[in-house]
Amino acid sequence: MEPLKPRDEIFSPAMINRYRGNLDHSTGIISQMTLDSVYDEVETIDLNSSAPESVRTHFEIARNLLVYSWFVYAFNIVAIMQALASLEMAVRQKTGDDKTVFKNLLDKVFRDQKLVSPIGPPLGLSIAISKLRNDLAHGSPMLHGQGAKWVRICADLINELYS
Repeated sequence: MEPLKPRDEIFSPAMINRYRGNLDHSTGIISQMTLDSVYDEVETIDLNSSAPESVRTHFEIARNLLVYSWFVYAFNIVAIMQALASLEMAVRQKTGDDKTVFKNLLDKVFRDQKLVSPIGPPLGLSIAISKLRNDLAHGSPMLHGQGAKWVRICADLINELYS
């Protein structure tokens, strides 16, 4: 459990972030993660202007949560949840369907797409996203630093939807 930070540590990185690094996949070089490196990565995750303003506004919350996850590590998970909610909002607005189960809408809109995993076989997009969303929405002890990865996946899907 990450308790409320003491007032005098609010602007300090979360303890776990003090020991995290960034791997440059092209060079194999690992550098220390910093607030600037987190911000630089989040800056590259963006929605196209063709996405509805309401979706883009909703998605900005996820981006801000990613930046603030430097200070509160658990915000990674909250950022993922917000990005998934933004994806659902985008899909529902695009299809005009607010009744169909989200997984079925994903199947309809992103037919047979897969998420490639470096540690296993490709996963069905709708299955992976709906499982993650449901796990987070119904309470989960999951805690990891993959916020940027999942927020980027959601951005890519929203951009594909509104391209």
